[in-house]
Amino acid sequence: MSSRLVLLVGLVACLSIGCRDQGAVKLTISFPNFKPGCIRVSVKDAQGAGEERSTELQEQLVGKKRGEKVTVAAFREEGWGPTLTVTATAFEQKCGQGPEFVASDSVDVGRGVSSAALTLVADDADDDGYVSKASGGTDCNDGEATVHPGQAELCNTRDDNCDGKPDEGFEQVGQQCGTGSSTCQTWACDAVGAMSCQEVTPKWYRDQDGDGEGDPQQGLSQCAKPAGYVNNDRDCDDTRKERYSTATELCNGVNDNCDDVVDEGFNTGATCTGELGCGGKIECATTTQSVCKVVTSTWYLDGDQDGHGAKATEIKACGTTAPGSNYVASSDDCDDTKNNVYTGAPEFCDTLDNNCNNQTDEGFDVGATCDAGNECTGKKECSPDGKSSLCKSTTSPTKYYVDTDLDNYGDDNSVIQTCGTPAAGYITQGGDCDDGNRFTHPNATEVCDLADNDCDNTTDEENVCPTTPAWTNYPSSGSETWYSVALYGNGGVWVAGGDKFHQRKSKETSFQDLSTCTAGASVYSVAATPGSGDALLGGNDGFMARYDPNSELCVDPGKKSVDTHIKGAIAFPLGNDIEAHFVGFNTSTGPDKGRAFRVLTPQGTNYDTQSVSEELTDVHGLSQDTLFAVGGTNASSIYRFDKTSGNWSPETISSRGGTLQGIWVVNPKLAYAVGNGGIMYGWDGSAWSKFTPTPPGEHLSSVVAFGSRSIYISTLTGRVYRYNGSAWTKVFDLGSTTPGQFRDIAANNPGDIWVVGSNGNRYHWPQ
Repeated sequence: MSSRLVLLVGLVACLSIGCRDQGAVKLTISFPNFKPGCIRVSVKDAQGAGEERSTELQEQLVGKKRGEKVTVAAFREEGWGPTLTVTATAFEQKCGQGPEFVASDSVDVGRGVSSAALTLVADDADDDGYVSKASGGTDCNDGEATVHPGQAELCNTRDDNCDGKPDEGFEQVGQQCGTGSSTCQTWACDAVGAMSCQEVTPKWYRDQDGDGEGDPQQGLSQCAKPAGYVNNDRDCDDTRKERYSTATELCNGVNDNCDDVVDEGFNTGATCTGELGCGGKIECATTTQSVCKVVTSTWYLDGDQDGHGAKATEIKACGTTAPGSNYVASSDDCDDTKNNVYTGAPEFCDTLDNNCNNQTDEGFDVGATCDAGNECTGKKECSPDGKSSLCKSTTSPTKYYVDTDLDNYGDDNSVIQTCGTPAAGYITQGGDCDDGNRFTHPNATEVCDLADNDCDNTTDEENVCPTTPAWTNYPSSGSETWYSVALYGNGGVWVAGGDKFHQRKSKETSFQDLSTCTAGASVYSVAATPGSGDALLGGNDGFMARYDPNSELCVDPGKKSVDTHIKGAIAFPLGNDIEAHFVGFNTSTGPDKGRAFRVLTPQGTNYDTQSVSEELTDVHGLSQDTLFAVGGTNASSIYRFDKTSGNWSPETISSRGGTLQGIWVVNPKLAYAVGNGGIMYGWDGSAWSKFTPTPPGEHLSSVVAFGSRSIYISTLTGRVYRYNGSAWTKVFDLGSTTPGQFRDIAANNPGDIWVVGSNGNRYHWPQ
């Protein structure tokens, strides 16, 4: 191939005739540690345009010595770019023969002349024209000029021609020769490197590994060859058959051919440039090949700084140092925008695949059905902090309020929430400002009771009270003792006691004397029937009568065969009828002191009588389900009616005090009983217990209540006390000026209360 590479003198001549316009490079080639036999110089366009141009320098090297230089000029061809790649390849003897020693560089040229220098690296220490095997050449002994390829082999126990075979052609050395009497005539090398039959005792060396070469440390001299011995000491490792002086050198870090050089011909340990332009060292790749080994590392961008990188961001770098603080060695981050998401991360309950296992929120049972409490079914959801799951109700629980006084308004301070059905006594409407008084709740009618009935923080508004509310007496004309009072309709009042029976009609201010209805008997009880308001009278020796306010007739007065001194009566609806119950003292002989009977009124005359062990003084109830009678000769006794059997059974009470005089049932879960010595009991729907705080220590005659925080009691000392849920307060006292007893108390509401007793006293609140 033609070229435009010339000696420098040619370049000068060319420049003088205008070659400068094409651009050229002045290339200086040095070879500091050997003298090549031939140098091939080539130039090409760095981008691959056109054809490569080359020439061989051989004659120009004649007379040159190692350490000298040669200079050539290379011209840029038409169509080439501004960057040229120049390469120098050296050979030991002739171009194209033997190992190559290469140096190359890129040079930018313009329209003038640029300079470049290439250095060819190889070692020829003995200056015999052959490069040492250690630096990639063919000289097997670079310390001896007479040893190199092509040298005539001599009989001297060394490899003169570097073919890996010492003393070839002289294989008889060490063998016996001659026919004389001497038994030790042996072929041996002489001083000039020839072989002759000599009178010597040969030396033999142990060949343990059987590779044909002996161990120089295990020799013996004798004429005949001993078994397992050879006549040379060239083995450098007699335990390994693959190591001997003529073995092929392998790239394995071992001196295979016993020349004290490791991996010669492979240039191991030399500096090189490899992947990414990283500097490295030449190392063995296989036993027959060496490569440039560089240390590179792979890194991944860690955008969220959680110590884990994303696979798609891979970059390589020289060495083992990260290219920046935001790069890491791992690539197991499945979401590099969130620092709590990476392989091996703790799983959070946050809808993310935190640990990169293609599962979300595992271990938290998100979506599973659960018990949300309050009898509500729920689904598990992540907690706000993501560390756990919580059960969230799929249906909102209903808020219920306890309604103790059964006024259909609940106490805001006693609330439950549930998706189920609450126990009896709970409603969905709250707002009650006093759940112990059924006449106090939002929208209630305001009454004159010194309380905020309608829960508007105002007391007795709308002129419900007279100018000066007070307990006002409507006394009878004589010294009668009124034992019982009953209210009916809208303001009607019945009072009875002794042989007296009076009525005050609604909206009237005076009482009418209906005493002819008693027929002269001693009357102790009056009860009003629901609806019609009929007065049911009861007295000693079974006296009974009914007064009809509509017809103003006294019906069937007289003593009945009930064997009872009647002390108390009550009437309530039973289907379409009215059932009346009467209690008192047993007038018959026998162990039982008390008596109770019932009758349908007004039709009935069939009295259902029953004896009980204790005398009975009062009866009250709302129906057959909640009907109680009280009394006791010397100790408190309470009986309850059983609608199934029709019998009265004693209730269990503790700390039994004096005789009970009065009973009042507020609702199906609340009742009160009072008696002598200030004794009082409360019933909570299932059991009776002593009431606290204890009422004043007086004989209590009767009780009326509107709830657990609105209770009124009358006393035989002429007083009325009220309980407001926390303490007892005296609200009325006859005092010393008009002493007397109160025997009974009745009320329609806390703003319409009647209390009656001795000396004809009949007091009304509030006027």
